[in-house]
Amino acid sequence: MISEMKQFNDTAYVLLSGGQDSFVSLVWAIQNFSNVEAVSINYGQRHHRELHYAAEIARHFEIKYTVYDIGNFIRTLAESTLLTEGDHNKNHPMAQHLPASFVPNRNGIFLTIISNHAFRNQEKRINIVIGTCETDFSGYPDCRDSYIKAKALELSLGLDKPVTIFTPLMWKNKAQTFEMAWEAGNLKEMIELTLTCYNASEQMNAWGMGCGECPACKLRKKGYDGFVAMNKQ
Repeated sequence: MISEMKQFNDTAYVLLSGGQDSFVSLVWAIQNFSNVEAVSINYGQRHHRELHYAAEIARHFEIKYTVYDIGNFIRTLAESTLLTEGDHNKNHPMAQHLPASFVPNRNGIFLTIISNHAFRNQEKRINIVIGTCETDFSGYPDCRDSYIKAKALELSLGLDKPVTIFTPLMWKNKAQTFEMAWEAGNLKEMIELTLTCYNASEQMNAWGMGCGECPACKLRKKGYDGFVAMNKQ
């Protein structure tokens, strides 16, 4: 069960993608903030099904949910297998050290949008929660702790009010993320209501929905196996 003890008597704005990490980040926000809103971004991704699950998650927790549709704005600027057809397991054509699924500065754009959403709500201070992590991730540079801290400073200067970006999963691996959902009493919901798969496969597995072959599914399955192993000891 989610604890009623709140660490912050404020509103948290959660970037909700419909995936595992954003689900657990939302649960963390509900545990720690007196009020929570969720925001999703329709950015022209190949698979919109994740937005369906984001809406289902928000409905399950009975929180306010907003979707911003930015159309083909990112598509006109970026190449990524999350935007067009391609092999997710290959390297990015513009940066060989990064995966093909990399969308340049995606988190920066999303954080700007959600901070503006909070600003419009006349928040005195803006609290954003995002599920980025450096431990088990695909190598995206805009998921790094140093980037998130720099973005918080930039947004604070740009909006002329304090902006804090919370990253409850930053130093967690996927096994620990499963454990966080389990400890909150929401493991079943996380498995059944989240879609992380880059191919948007809704095939149900013990670890959740997914094709089992894309990088996101491989990370998720590895995390689940690690979680099960931890709890068998």
